[in-house]
Amino acid sequence: MKASVLFATLIFCASLPSLASPIETGQTSKQVIETLGKPMGTIELREKTLLLYPQGEITLKEDQVTEIDLMTKEQFSDDQERLRLEREEWLVDQERRRVAHKEEGESLRASKMKSSAFASLSAKDKVDYWRSFQIRYPAVDVSPQISGALAGYETELEELRSQQRIAELETRVAQAEREAASARLETEKLREETERTERSRTYGLRSYTTPVFNNSRYYYRPPTVTIYTNGNGTTTTTHRRNGVHHYGESKNQSESVAERATRILNAVN
Repeated sequence: MKASVLFATLIFCASLPSLASPIETGQTSKQVIETLGKPMGTIELREKTLLLYPQGEITLKEDQVTEIDLMTKEQFSDDQERLRLEREEWLVDQERRRVAHKEEGESLRASKMKSSAFASLSAKDKVDYWRSFQIRYPAVDVSPQISGALAGYETELEELRSQQRIAELETRVAQAEREAASARLETEKLREETERTERSRTYGLRSYTTPVFNNSRYYYRPPTVTIYTNGNGTTTTTHRRNGVHHYGESKNQSESVAERATRILNAVN
């Protein structure tokens, strides 16, 4: 390999356009290009122009050569050999680093596959880990681990969806139970209000449980008191009890209203 690279370098040096041909100050850019060929690059500065070649550079001012910084053919060959060796060393070092990095990734993958703590992680955490691992160690194949973690992740998602549906159903059942309890309370309040209304409609009625009329409960109103004035200065009172009129004694009309009311109430009681 070294011999082939050295041979290619010698061929390249031999193909350079007449390095032995002198470049003198005062020549134009056209003459330089005719001698050395087209430059690899050009740098335009404020007062000068630099023509870049593999073996060096040439400075032009007002299209005339003012400075020459070129290697001889021997110097150029030595420089190319040095660059070749440096590149070979760099490639060897990169290969060594690549192998070491791959071995490190494979060792880490094996340790994770045996770790019980890693196995207890959720599928999502495993997916995230193996994806970041793939970025850090691209030479190590972890596609089976990623596929398995993704499958577990899908299973976990389905379980979470099922648990969410169960939680929603339990919430609905609890809400329905609360609404039913509230409806029962409203029904009880309505029944109590209805009973109070019915009881208020039976004001003035008295009930007895004495077995009368085939052992049934019966009601009757209190006696009604009526006061008659017969125009001759006397009054006649009557009250109705159990459907029968009872007449009281006549009193002088000069009796006070308070005394008459007290008397009537005493008679009723």
